[in-house]
Amino acid sequence: MFRISTKETFSLKDFYSSALFVYKNDDNWVCPLNQEIENFFDANKNKLLKNGNFQRWVLYLENVPVGRIVAFWTEAKSKKSVPYSGGIGFFECIDSQEAANLLFDAAVEWLKNEGMQVADAITVPGENYNYWGVLTDGFMQQGFGMPYNPPYYKTLFENYGFNTYFEQYSYHVDLTKEFPERHVSFAKHIIDSGDYEFRHLDFRESDKFVKDVTTVFNEVWSFFHADYVPVDEEGFKVMFEELKPVLNPEFIWFVYKAGHPVGMEICLPDINQVIKTFKGKLNLLNKIMFAFKFKRVNRARLFVFGVHPDYHRTGVMQALYLKMSESLKKAGVKELEMSWVGDYNPTVNRLYKHLGNSYHAKTHATYRFMIDKNIKFERFTN
Repeated sequence: MFRISTKETFSLKDFYSSALFVYKNDDNWVCPLNQEIENFFDANKNKLLKNGNFQRWVLYLENVPVGRIVAFWTEAKSKKSVPYSGGIGFFECIDSQEAANLLFDAAVEWLKNEGMQVADAITVPGENYNYWGVLTDGFMQQGFGMPYNPPYYKTLFENYGFNTYFEQYSYHVDLTKEFPERHVSFAKHIIDSGDYEFRHLDFRESDKFVKDVTTVFNEVWSFFHADYVPVDEEGFKVMFEELKPVLNPEFIWFVYKAGHPVGMEICLPDINQVIKTFKGKLNLLNKIMFAFKFKRVNRARLFVFGVHPDYHRTGVMQALYLKMSESLKKAGVKELEMSWVGDYNPTVNRLYKHLGNSYHAKTHATYRFMIDKNIKFERFTN
């Protein structure tokens, strides 16, 4: 018999053990760091939750944790427009529709009582940098921050009544192969023209980095997301301090026009190559192992890549990409994961598809469940 418990009646150990149980025989899975997940639900680190709420559940089968789910909403995101949208995240479950339905029922009922009209899954209480979406194609080891799940999750969600709200595509690039010469020549022409300034991160100018990231993010992402909520410098400052130990300054590039940042790319070393054996824990021994193995990382993930739409036809995107890829090769990176591009963004999808040494590797779906049946489901098109 299944038994479901809320966060008041289970231990956090069970919350994390449920994922270990689900993936015990899946070598593709890399357990996220427990503390990283906890940071999403710490209002001191995630200010969005200061005006919001969340609830967690763990599902047991004969006292063994075999599933989990989190439901949440924030004033800034969930109530900005109608329908009010709550989120479902960090869902894990054995291959059982009965088990999944128990978890979905608990989350949906809680969101309904909190005033939400739809439920989006899998999401996080924040921006969609990490752990967003259900993997529906490309069942391989994921890069750091990218969600992984068994193939049967798609069936569990769709059988319950979730519909695909939008898809996000990830492309893999083989950096051991040369890019087409015409692409390289064009990008070098833009770089050499002097019309733009290209600069990589300098740790001595951390404040400028945070300010420029905030500027680009708010000016670029607002074009692609009708419900975009502006971010402030403080949020990026916290993120920068957390990521600083694994950042390579030459993996992060900005492009400026007349001194104003109009585009950026941020690449992160794929530390999943290091933390795979940690099982979510970053204790002293694992920290020592991390320091020892980190220099061997030869994959990277394109975490953020954005250029203001006014400069999409100038060649700036190609030039910025060339700067980044040259730095990655110099550091010994052999494969780049470019994630993730919404199906509603044809410009970047075209760019990634035609690099010459890239391929569409993975698809993640964001699902929507209509809590209020009087509201018509509409796919996100932006």
